This record gives sequence, C-alpha cells and structure tokens, in this order.
Amino acid sequence: MTFKPAKWPRKLRSQEWFGGSSKDAIYHRSWMKNQGLPADLLDGRPVVGICNTWSELTPCNAHLRDLAEKVKFGIYEAGGFPVEFPVFSPAESSLRPTAMMYRNLCAMDVEEAIRGMSMDGVVLLAGCDKTTPALLMGAASVDLPAIVVSGGPMLNGMFRGERVGSGTHLWKFSEAVRAGEMTAEEFVEAEASMSRSPGSCNTMGTASTMASMAEALGMALSGNAAIPAVDSRRRVMAHLTGRRIVQMVKDDLKPSDVMTKQAFENAIRTNAAIGGSTNAVIHLLAMAGRTKGVDLTLDDWDRLGRDVPTIVNLMPSGKYLMEEFFYAGGLPVVIKRLGEAGLLHKDALTVSGGSMWDEVKHVKNWNEDVILPVEKALTQSGGIAVLRGN
Repeated sequence: MTFKPAKWPRKLRSQEWFGGSSKDAIYHRSWMKNQGLPADLLDGRPVVGICNTWSELTPCNAHLRDLAEKVKFGIYEAGGFPVEFPVFSPAESSLRPTAMMYRNLCAMDVEEAIRGMSMDGVVLLAGCDKTTPALLMGAASVDLPAIVVSGGPMLNGMFRGERVGSGTHLWKFSEAVRAGEMTAEEFVEAEASMSRSPGSCNTMGTASTMASMAEALGMALSGNAAIPAVDSRRRVMAHLTGRRIVQMVKDDLKPSDVMTKQAFENAIRTNAAIGGSTNAVIHLLAMAGRTKGVDLTLDDWDRLGRDVPTIVNLMPSGKYLMEEFFYAGGLPVVIKRLGEAGLLHKDALTVSGGSMWDEVKHVKNWNEDVILPVEKALTQSGGIAVLRGN
C-alpha cells in the first residue's frame, strides 16, 4: 500500500481550541497554563494525548504510569506537547461479574475523550485483556493518528524447578490439590511464583494475544508485543513510540490507513500461528466494525486462519512462556514466517510508515524450540474453527 503523507506544516485540530486571540482561545489556553506550561507549548505544535488505562485495581496495567513518562520524553523530543488522560480500566483478574461486560464501556470512554478533547493524535497505553481492543475500538471510531504501546508480559513464573504460567497453573495446581497430588500448603506456597513482576499474563492468553494483534495489524511498532514489562527495552519502546506519534500527526497517518481489510487478514493468520486466544475473534470483529471500509465476518476466520500451522510453542498450547518468546525474536519472526509461506499481505501499511514486510524481513529466529519450523508445528491446522448449529 502506498501512503502519501499530508503536507506539513498545516493548522492542526488542537488549534481549534488554542489558536488565535478570541475569547474562547484565551479561555482554553489560560486554563491549561494553570499547570505551569510555557506559552509556546500551545503555539501550533502537535498536541498528543496519552490514553492511559493505568489502575492499581488492574494489576496488569499498574506500571503504565512509568511507561507514560517515557512516551512523554519521546513526544517532547520530537517537538510535540504530551497530555496524559485516564480512561476506564477493565481489570480481567478482579472486575465482577466479568471484564468483557465492560469492554465497550471502556471503548466509549476512549472515543469520547479523544473526540471531545484538544488533541491531534493519541498514544494508546494498554495491557490487560480488554484494554487493548477497547482502546483500538475507540481510536478507530474517531480516526485521529493513533499508536499502541503495550505494557508487556510479566516475567516467567517458577516453582520448584517448573515453569509456572499465570492463569494456566492456577487451574493445574487446583486440580492437583483435589487429586491429592499437591497439598493445600504447597498450593499457597506456589501463589508467590505465579505473578512475580509487573505486567500482563506470561502465557499466550488474551492479553499477549491482543498485544500481538495490535502489532500484526500494524498499529504498534515492530517488536512491541513480547518485550517483558520490566525489561528496559519496554521503556525504550515507549520512548520511540512517543517520537513516532508526532511524525504520524504531521503525516496525518490514521487508523483507517493502517487497519485495512488486509491488515485484519494478517492478524487472523497471525493469531493462528501463535496459538492465540479465542477472544481474538470477538475483539477483531468489534475493532473491524469501528474501522472505515472494513467488512470482517466469521467466514473470514474460517477462510483465512483455519489451516495455518501453530508454530509458537507457548502455554497453554505448548511449554514455554512470553519471556522465551521475546528472547527467540518475538512476533516479527512469526510474521516473517507467514510472509515466507505466502500467508501475509506484505505491503500492508504499519504505523512506522513502511510496509509490514519491511519491518520483519531481516529478523532472525534465535530459538527454534520456541518458534518452531513449520514442519515441526504444534499443529498443522492451528486456526480458529467456527462451529455452527443449533
């Protein structure tokens, strides 16, 4: 896909609030200045929102305030003005009756905040299961330049020499207690090993799947999905994303330019290759419904993803966790494999301004027991099968 950047400089949307000497402009500027802002921050440079799902009641996202600061550094460096704002944060691990019930509430919060406030583009800080699709849904509806930074997965769990996946081993150990294979005291002892660092699930659950979907759609910088939350490279990713969004505003590179039908087809096949969550079906359909010109159906899932081999050897399908996936090369290696197999729209545009293939063509696989060769795939037909009946 060929993208033609907008001519720069031009009058930005934020100047509808801050530009000129009218009573309204002075009103908006004067209130912003009560935060101690120099006047030239409102002089016509890009105003970039940082949409933050940070919450101490959402453990997956409790470290996002730190990442927001790194995003701000990048925005300032690139000549923009960052403004952080909160939105509703549906916590998968604690919100009752279910976080899924509130995904659309979060999406509406995001949409109305972006639409109604004085920003020219937005960085979407997500992590926990429903926050990634909700933020992308809201941003797609408004269609201002937008880019995702994921919070990243937590470090591997380890209990008595065994890898412990957050979530997966809760069920395994619970059943072991019921079967008399593990004591209740040992179960409590194992608790400390399940979630031992900031970040989202370290398995290929919905959080890691949706971070992968954001990258496969082209809505995050290449490599974003798998960097552990506590790795310094996660902060670098946030910093670089802050720089990148300013140029996206200048180019007027919007979600509708990136989230095309081809991008969604790439994401569906990527989901099959990584052994991704079945929740991806629900979320991608909802995201497509918010995106201009994209008609995505359940038939597309059957047509595109069902016969794609699952080559990522991660729990719950395999034996490794997200930390090893990152060390092996992460999602760019998987996307490259799809391209080599003729299963990728290589020219799909990404938020980098280049094509998906340009982002991944030079990456290497550093562990072929984690990211498997196609002939050694966990299953040769790893995609989502859509069942119909009464």
